Amino acid sequence: MTTSYRILIVDDEYLIAKSISRCLESEGFLCILVHSGEEALERLKSEDIDLVLLDLSMPGMDGFKTLKAIKADYPDLQIIILTASQNIQDAINALRQGADNYLIKSSDMKDIVKIAVKKAMKTYELTKENILLKKQFKEKAKQLQLIKESSGMKRVYQLMKKISRKEYTTILITGESGTGKEVVARTIHHLSLNAEKSFIDISCSALPGTLVETELFGFEKGAFTDAKNTKQGLLELADGGTLFLDEIATLDLSVQAKLLRFLEQRSFRRVGGTVDHKVNLRVIAATNRDLNKKIISNEFREDLYYRLNVFPITIPPLRERREDIIPLANFFIKIFNYNFHGHMQGLHDKSIQLLLQYTYPGNIRELKNIIERAMIIEETDLITPSALHFPRGEAFFAEPILSHQEYLTEKKENSRQNFLTMAEMEKKHILKALRQTGGNKELAAKLLGIGRSTLFRKLAVADSVSI
Repeated sequence: MTTSYRILIVDDEYLIAKSISRCLESEGFLCILVHSGEEALERLKSEDIDLVLLDLSMPGMDGFKTLKAIKADYPDLQIIILTASQNIQDAINALRQGADNYLIKSSDMKDIVKIAVKKAMKTYELTKENILLKKQFKEKAKQLQLIKESSGMKRVYQLMKKISRKEYTTILITGESGTGKEVVARTIHHLSLNAEKSFIDISCSALPGTLVETELFGFEKGAFTDAKNTKQGLLELADGGTLFLDEIATLDLSVQAKLLRFLEQRSFRRVGGTVDHKVNLRVIAATNRDLNKKIISNEFREDLYYRLNVFPITIPPLRERREDIIPLANFFIKIFNYNFHGHMQGLHDKSIQLLLQYTYPGNIRELKNIIERAMIIEETDLITPSALHFPRGEAFFAEPILSHQEYLTEKKENSRQNFLTMAEMEKKHILKALRQTGGNKELAAKLLGIGRSTLFRKLAVADSVSI
């Protein structure tokens, strides 16, 4: 037993306290002796104590008052009551007031004390581990952010909140690659009643069919040549929590059949096994493929599709949720500031315009890569257009969606009595083409159906026109 455990023994009978101390010190514990409740409270202020052995019958501040005072200031501290009284009601009252155990004093109680303290320390270790896991869970939950400024993602989030409270309903998430299907799956798990249970994920395309099978279902010792020991599968490890099956469309047909059996019966057999294992968990599957086409081509079982598609959630692509682009970009800036120990303040206004004009064929994953590269290159405290690199080029730029204020301004202009002059209209049209192409004059000229030199000439004229 490690000497790091510090035990406070509170007993006015010196010989008994000393005897218990020697007994525990022989097991590697560090014991601190005090002989009154008042002294115990003072020691707790100055010492890191892992366990208290507390006598009930002491002059002055008795054990009950000391117990109450300790629990008020140290609610998680374990306390074992020591009593010479055979009155069981005293022990019951102490347990009701927060004591974790009680021992009746006797001449041969050394072994009982050892057993009780060792048991208490095991509980203490589990409690510490649980506190650490909760802390890690909270930290992870802070990092998990679902940006939902757009109406499309607000609808998705409402569905997520509804299904998160239905513990074991199967969910099928669909959407283009990079739209954030895993983030949605993890958010559903964190919103659920089983949030502190395991979230286990597997990419069905990352492993061959035979390996996916053993990963999901586990295997018995001797099931195949290298199976020297029994191994639990992900279904067992996720018991009580969530199993996320990404890229489900790539799952081998033979494994599809076994997964279907599990979804129907909520039990499975390990590879090479004959015993059914029952588990309770939520299965969330995700795909960027059209499963209906996979069914027609006999690459995906129709009956499995219906078992998975109990509660479908479709994530819109980033080009259809432009209100989320800048909040997502700012979120990634925070993440990379942390990762790179940087101090990037945000986005230049012109960078915001470019980011809003791009159509993101790679969706959120592509936006994240664009921001990461820009933060490595940028030498100022704002991301400027020169630091932005759009991998798919100008062909993937589109006319930006007007903000609410821009919409109101344009609506006002369209309804006013004074129409724009031809020169004003021409300038406005040229500026619109430049915005759409991210400032690329050659592309803007092509959009306008004029030569590059003509565009430069018109720009020179436009500078003198106010709109």
